[in-house]
Amino acid sequence: MKKLIYFLLLLTLISFTACTRPPQNEEPLAPPAVSETEVTLYYANRAYVETGDENLEKLIPIKRTLRTKNENLHMSILNELKKAPDNNDMVTELFPEITFTGVEIKNNVAHIDISSENLNGGSLQEFFLMSQIIYTFTELEGIDKVQFLVDGKIKESLMGHFPSDKPLGRNEM
Repeated sequence: MKKLIYFLLLLTLISFTACTRPPQNEEPLAPPAVSETEVTLYYANRAYVETGDENLEKLIPIKRTLRTKNENLHMSILNELKKAPDNNDMVTELFPEITFTGVEIKNNVAHIDISSENLNGGSLQEFFLMSQIIYTFTELEGIDKVQFLVDGKIKESLMGHFPSDKPLGRNEM
């Protein structure tokens, strides 16, 4: 009987020791760092869009400071271009319904992947969507051209009006 009591006591002691954790000397996780980057974003000139007057500039640059936390800078730029600009002289052709699924920079080319869902429009929308992205991204250091992808694949055209099957720079728009 004594042996049984000792055995149960030993078993209980082992159980309690196995369930306790040694103290952790870990520091609490710091919140993610917020970085600020000044970028030049290009928007469509509202007067050009409304009139088609070839004497007007097609794109208007504006400087913005982007604050990024968990999102990378390139995706942050694309999301910023989708927002309506504060200035009434400018509009964006990157509608909120357009989904960007990724950006990868290789050999000075930004590979921008767009979902085919809601990717439609006329030639003016396609021209400005491509131009806004190309001009904005080629302002960034180390990017000379943009290769558009649709659902991860190179396509002949994004919306059927302009070629997108090779990397494009400013002089190709």
